Amino acid sequence: MKVVALTLVLLLAGNALGGDLTNRYPIIGKSKPTLVSILTELESKLTSGGSVDTAVNFLDSLRASIDSEQIRHDLLYTDQRNQCSAELELRTKDFKDAEQVLNRATEQYENCSTSKKKADAELDNNLDSQKATDTDIKILDSIRQAGAQNYNAKKQDHIDALRSIQESLKILDSFQSGGASLAQMSEISLRMIQDAVKLKTTNIMSQISSIFAQMLTQNGGYIEVFERLKQLLQNLEQNLYTNLQKISEEEDQSIQEYDDRRVHLVEYYNNLKRTENKLRDHITTMDICQDQQSAIIDSARGKKVRNGEIFDSATRMCNDFASEYEKATQVRKQELELVDRVRAKIIERGS
Repeated sequence: MKVVALTLVLLLAGNALGGDLTNRYPIIGKSKPTLVSILTELESKLTSGGSVDTAVNFLDSLRASIDSEQIRHDLLYTDQRNQCSAELELRTKDFKDAEQVLNRATEQYENCSTSKKKADAELDNNLDSQKATDTDIKILDSIRQAGAQNYNAKKQDHIDALRSIQESLKILDSFQSGGASLAQMSEISLRMIQDAVKLKTTNIMSQISSIFAQMLTQNGGYIEVFERLKQLLQNLEQNLYTNLQKISEEEDQSIQEYDDRRVHLVEYYNNLKRTENKLRDHITTMDICQDQQSAIIDSARGKKVRNGEIFDSATRMCNDFASEYEKATQVRKQELELVDRVRAKIIERGS
């Protein structure tokens, strides 16, 4: 029996797998005894008078223990693979979701940025148009003011001239009947010359003044030219009325054109102001959009990086599980082969 025990120890030692057999992978349950301790225990049983059946039973028990450990590891590895598959699928989905969110947010950010730039350019053009339109309104007002002043001046000149003519006709009638003096006639003549200069009608007015002078120097001979003078004054009065009516109509037309033009300019200016407000609101909205999409982009990038890192870490861990399972399974396979060989030798030498 001692020879059998010694032969068994030498056989086990000669077929030992070095560190792969003695350094087990404590994956599940308590760590198993090392092969050296098992051999020592088996040698002790044999040298202490243990029977072959005892040794065989011991090896059968050891084999059952190895099989049981393999079964537990199979179950554990199956669970690990399922968890790995679920984790990697989750991380892949989260990574793709984050990537889609990132792409959409980036596209939306670019759209908002482009829209904001366009609105900025339109706002600049709008403000330039407002400035030009405001200038046009001021110029139009200035022209109308000057036109009104010119009309009022012409109107007053016509009124003054008509008053002078009317006074002249009265004095002329009074002079004819002896109720007016030469001094009055002279005063009227001078005033009409002044009015002629204002109205730029010096030609006809000079004729009338010349006739006045004749009347004043002919000592009664004025009767011959009286009717001609009176007719000239009446004709001039009618011409002044006609001309006053004409310039009044022209002024009314100018006022109407001014009003129409100003209404158009003011309406255009107000539209520009409304457009300006809309553009400013849109620009503010686009600023908010850019801020929001920028935050989404940062968050999506972070999620993409985190899920990528977790995926890589999980992949390494799952690869470690697979490698550990393969190594441990191979070790158990070699252990079982060794146990079977030892068992066969023991039975062979004990017979």
